[in-house]
This record gives sequence, C-alpha cells and structure tokens, in this order.
Amino acid sequence: MMGTVKKRIRCSGKEMTAIVLAGGRGRRMKADKARLAVGGRTLLEHVLGQLKPYFGEILVSVSRGQKAELPAGSGSRAKAEKRGAAAGGSTSFGVAVDEVPDLGPLGGILAGLKAATNDACAVVACDIPDIDVPLLRSLARAASEADIAVPAGPAGHYEPLFAVYRRVIVPEIEALLRSGERSIIPLFGRCRTAALRFEDAGRLRNLNTRAEYQDYLKTLDRKRHS
Repeated sequence: MMGTVKKRIRCSGKEMTAIVLAGGRGRRMKADKARLAVGGRTLLEHVLGQLKPYFGEILVSVSRGQKAELPAGSGSRAKAEKRGAAAGGSTSFGVAVDEVPDLGPLGGILAGLKAATNDACAVVACDIPDIDVPLLRSLARAASEADIAVPAGPAGHYEPLFAVYRRVIVPEIEALLRSGERSIIPLFGRCRTAALRFEDAGRLRNLNTRAEYQDYLKTLDRKRHS
C-alpha cells in the first residue's frame, strides 16, 4: 500500500521554508542538543525527518564553526548560497551560519531568514522534539495577515522558537541587534504580530536539561511498547 502524501504547509498559498535552530552551546544540557541520540539517530535528524514532508526547503541554522549533519544525499550549501526546492515535491536542505557569533536565537533566526528562498519561514528550535503540524498550519494561516505568528501558552507566555516569521522583518531584527538587544520578545512589538493562544501546556515540549531529555526518551519507549 502506498503511503499517504502529506500536504505541504503554505502561507498565503505560497511555499514556505522551515528554519531549524541548531546553534548554541547547550549549557543546561551540558551537551550539543542537536547531536543527542533519539531512536537511533540524532535529535536534529529526528526533527528534520518530521518537517521534511511539509516543506520544500529546510535550513539548519548553526553558529560559526559548528557543523550540521544533514540527511544523507542532501548535500550542503554555503551561508549566502540560495537554491530552490528540487522539482517533483522533494525537499532541499541547507545550512545558514550566523554572521556574528553569540547573538543567540535572534541571530540564528536572522541568518535563516536571509538564506531562505521563501518569504514566510517556520522557525523551530531543534530542542522541541515533537513537531505539532496542526499548530504550524494555524500559524501559517495567521501569518498571511501578519509579519510574525507566534503561539502563546495558557499563561500567555510566547513560544518564539516555534513560530512563523516573514523575511520583511529582517531590518527590524538587525536594528534590535545593533541596539544590543538579544531577546526575541521585543521584536513582537516592532512588527505586525499575531499571537495564537493554546491551552495545553504540554503541547510544545522543550528539552533543556538532561532530566527532560531522559524523560522524553522514556516517553518514546512507552509509545513503542503500547
């Protein structure tokens, strides 16, 4: 039996780019999160595999000097090089490198937006191991009338590392970074931002510590044996 073809996530009817943030030093985890083992592959590969059916272009945003392990046969590309998705509904993979080190996730988002070939980009941190596709679709719809679409949890806190950003905000990010700002939150007040509330606090799970990582592995193991 042939597998079901998954429908691509689009914004305003147009293709999107997925940007996976894999930079950072993982201080709380005391390890490179992207290289953590999950089900016989790395956490980065685990996330990329979930995104691949829904995007024609996927970029891995990394810090300068850091390597990203892309899927076999996908090749790599330099920071400024641009290549559209391959024909036939396949997915192209690439790497976006921070122009300036130590700018945090805001710098990673900037590098990804500059390298993307599509206007709207779904930004996902590699330490969010389970991709909530329905939420991404809702964010993409909201971004059709906004520059940024971001989820807000039960307490109203934003999750800026699972959101949709449009390339038009690049000058605003650059202005924030020039001012010395490293937090993403002030960006929302400078751009047309749509906030989508969700009530399940566990819907977007982050792996920040070794304990959270081990608990996630146990969750996967229980699912496999249920």
